[in-house]
Amino acid sequence: MKIMQFNNRKNNKTLIIVSVIAVFLILYFIFTLGLKMLLNTSIFVANIFNKNDITPLTKNEDVYSSINIDDIPSATNSAKIIVSGSVVNYNVLRFYINGEKVKEKEIVSSDNFNEEIGDLVKGNNEVYVKALTKDGKNSKKTEIFQVFFNNEKPKLEISEPADNLKTSKQDLSIKGATDKEIFIKINDFPIVVDANGNWETNIKLKDGDNLITIIASDLAGNTESKIITVNYQKEE
Repeated sequence: MKIMQFNNRKNNKTLIIVSVIAVFLILYFIFTLGLKMLLNTSIFVANIFNKNDITPLTKNEDVYSSINIDDIPSATNSAKIIVSGSVVNYNVLRFYINGEKVKEKEIVSSDNFNEEIGDLVKGNNEVYVKALTKDGKNSKKTEIFQVFFNNEKPKLEISEPADNLKTSKQDLSIKGATDKEIFIKINDFPIVVDANGNWETNIKLKDGDNLITIIASDLAGNTESKIITVNYQKEE
């Protein structure tokens, strides 16, 4: 009986050792050969999809020809704008505003250009340039640029002080309102404008008359200005 129990214990130990070795081999296979197979499969599938997206370069691709816009305003107060840039291996330039061709110019195969185009409409405009070869077989278009046109003066309201005010207080509060995205300067110093267009600041007055110049300007270059006079006299 004791011999049989001993043999059973020995067999159990052997079974445990064999099981541990088997688990180790399985894990080794998964993290070596299995992982490699998974990676190789992924790479193979990715290459299949990437091949469909690859377009071979031709003689007229980016390596051999180009058109670039170097300068174009994002906002303007004029219906006409200047567009400048460079072009390589194209002979004709066409300028578009809101999808309509407004100008065409012949150039040499490699040249810089600086052209005035118009007319912009009030508000946002989409502007781009298209370059073509002389035979018209090859062409390239720039990205579409957004140009905002506005020629109206910004709002400028002064709630205080009143013009020709006389005061004995040296510290003067100046308040007013304007439109959103407008810049305010008082005597050439920039003033913070909040999200609702309100602005406020304080200045120190000198003895006698003080001329206070307030200027409102927008991104398009439109300005509105007002000048008020405040007389300061110290209390006796």
